[in-house]
This record gives sequence, C-alpha cells and structure tokens, in this order.
Amino acid sequence: MGENENGDYYYNNYNYNRAHNELDQHVKLAGTALVLGLISIPLCFVLNFGVVLGGVAIVMAILSKGTMERLLPQAKKAILYGTLGIVIGYGVFAYDVYKVFTDPQLRAQLNTMSEQMNGVSFDDMLKELGVTIGN
Repeated sequence: MGENENGDYYYNNYNYNRAHNELDQHVKLAGTALVLGLISIPLCFVLNFGVVLGGVAIVMAILSKGTMERLLPQAKKAILYGTLGIVIGYGVFAYDVYKVFTDPQLRAQLNTMSEQMNGVSFDDMLKELGVTIGN
C-alpha cells in the first residue's frame, strides 16, 4: 500500500510510520504540542492559563516541522487546538471585563475584595488611572 492522491496515510506506508514513530524527535514534539493544545481549552476558564498553553502549543507545533516538507498530523491538530484555546481564553477575559463594568453587584464585590487585598477599592484605582465610569 502507498499514499493515495489526497496524501492520506496508510498503516503499512513509510509516511504513516514516520508520522507515528515515537523515537523521532519531531513526532515527540508534535505530540507534546497536541497535548498542550488539548489542555489549553479547559484551562481557558482558570486564570487564562489556556492562552499561554495555547501559544506554547502553536510554537511547538511549528517547530516540530523541522526540515520536513509538511507538518505532521499531530502538529496540525495542535495548531487548531492551541488557536481555539487562545480564542476562547480571550473571549472569557473580555466577557469578565464586560461583566465587571456593567454588573453593579459584581462591581461591589470586586471593590470589597480589592479593599481587602490592596487597601484601595477598584473604583479608586481606576480614578487614579484617569478612567471614569458612570454608575
């Protein structure tokens, strides 16, 4: 068996075995990138760790190409999952910022927490920066 016109991999094909050879450093790097990309998606909801891991997954996937002509299938998936992690992470961050500025109850809770941790309320910190938001 060999590759077909679409470039798909077959089990007894050299290209299939090259893409799944665990001893090859490129395959290890692409596999690690894939795992980081997958982990980045649920971690988007925990302090935006998903954004960082998604970026690392994309960089590792690109580096796994090395001198080969094309990216390995694992690297392509890692780029997809890493990008998804970054997009979802920034979406969650934007939603959180929106809720803080529009929900008075959440804003009061943030002011209380800020006073307990920093001694200054969140609104006072914004005023020091020159940002005024109507309540």
